Amino acid sequence: MPTYDFECEPCAYHIEMVQRHDAPQTHTCPICEQETLKKIYINAPSIIIRGEPTTVAQQAERNTAKMGNYELETKRANDKLNTELSKKQRETRERHRAIVSMTPEQQTHWVKTGERPSV
Repeated sequence: MPTYDFECEPCAYHIEMVQRHDAPQTHTCPICEQETLKKIYINAPSIIIRGEPTTVAQQAERNTAKMGNYELETKRANDKLNTELSKKQRETRERHRAIVSMTPEQQTHWVKTGERPSV
C-alpha cells in the first residue's frame, strides 16, 4: 500500500500514513482533535512502464525511431525553436543578474545613458 503525507493546517501537525488509495482523504488530528488532518502531495507520483521499454526516455526513443521523415523534420524544427527560446531566456537571465549586481548609481547611469558601467 502507498504511503501518504497528512497535515493539519490549524496546528501544523504532520504525519505519514500507509493506506489504500480509496481510503478517506481526511482524518481526525491527534493534537487538536478536529477533522482537519488532510492528505497532501509533497512528491509527484512516479510512473512505471512495464514491458519492453523500462523508462519513459526509452519509450520516447522508440517512438522517435518509428517516426517518418516529415514527422522527424517537424520534431527537429520544434526542438530547434525550443533551444532558441532557451537562449533568449538565458540572455534575459544574465541581463537581470547584471542589473541586480549593480549599485544604485550604476543602475541610474545605465538607464540614463544605455551603457553598461565598467566594473
